[in-house]
Amino acid sequence: MKTGISLPEEYVDRVQKCSECGFCQAVCPVFEATLRPAYNTRGKMMILKEILEGNLELSEKVGEAFYACTACQACIDGCPSNVRASEIVQAARKILFKEGFAPGHLLGVRDSVCTRGNVFGSEGEERVDIYPPALREKAKSGLLKEKAETLLFMGCLPSYMDMKIVPAFLQAMDAAEVDYTTLSTKETCCGFPLYLMGSQEFDAHAEKVVDGLKKTGAHELVTPCAGCYKTFKTLYPDLENIGMRVLHSIQYMDELLRDGRIRFTGEIPKRITYHDPCDLGRACKILEEPRNILRSIPGIDYVEMKRNRLDARCCGGGGGMQATNPDLAVKMAAERVRDAFAVGAEILVSGCPACKDNLRKGMQSIPKKEREKLKIMDMGEVVSSAL
Repeated sequence: MKTGISLPEEYVDRVQKCSECGFCQAVCPVFEATLRPAYNTRGKMMILKEILEGNLELSEKVGEAFYACTACQACIDGCPSNVRASEIVQAARKILFKEGFAPGHLLGVRDSVCTRGNVFGSEGEERVDIYPPALREKAKSGLLKEKAETLLFMGCLPSYMDMKIVPAFLQAMDAAEVDYTTLSTKETCCGFPLYLMGSQEFDAHAEKVVDGLKKTGAHELVTPCAGCYKTFKTLYPDLENIGMRVLHSIQYMDELLRDGRIRFTGEIPKRITYHDPCDLGRACKILEEPRNILRSIPGIDYVEMKRNRLDARCCGGGGGMQATNPDLAVKMAAERVRDAFAVGAEILVSGCPACKDNLRKGMQSIPKKEREKLKIMDMGEVVSSAL
């Protein structure tokens, strides 16, 4: 192949293989929502093949296609040739970002993460505003202990954009008498948005984050954010060993439940279903722990949506889609909400703040005459309600 761009040789061979199949078209949530061939994995590989052969140049239109991806990994899970296409898409994004063909507004997100430590451009001091009053006062007065067995890493969206995830998470940790601390106002974005957009700033940013984590002396890190979990668990090890056990809050609460450190004394007499976030389910195979928790809560009538576990429908909120194409993200979320309607669920639970946020937007986009009564909650909220 002639090529004007540089890709690892193994990817060049896989591009050829992937562009000849198309099996993944049936599972691609972006294609399902748009019916645009360039937006599914095979379409992206065909575009990349033409670029590698010198028949097509990088452009904003090419960038538009490669950023139209939720990074859900459904194409990997369903690939008969075992091609990890999302890795190739990510490699292409790095090239597109470097050459200036990524969506322009992503530069603002990059700058916010690198200069403000969060994707919203908010002040670091505001991170602890969501803490319960006593803990917030300790954090703001500098009295929060610096070292502990467990470090709780909240994440950007739970800290700045959700009123319930962090308080519920902390309530469960307090109930289990966990010896924890937080980075409070010094917590900074894990860098996952930088990685997803293809920014070269990711590596340097991650090294700074690791330095802050190690200063706590913690042996384990627990986070309620699926994106943070995936980043710490799967991306950071390629750069530097964090030196601590990394768990998502769902895994941790499942352990606490099995060890008898938390007990459910309250009933939730509702029909509940669980949405598998792509970053927890397909990416990290956290599948049974959330179901163990929900089935242990008295009163719950647990039901599965038709598409679940590794076959779960993506909510549309991942891969940076909420930033690059929010309307498309909401359209995909509405379909996932309809899946919950179909099984008569009264509560739709997830373990990802981005999923919760996008699913709520998706439900609001459904016409009122078609909208059923459904509450969308984080797993921590459900657990705290049953303690």
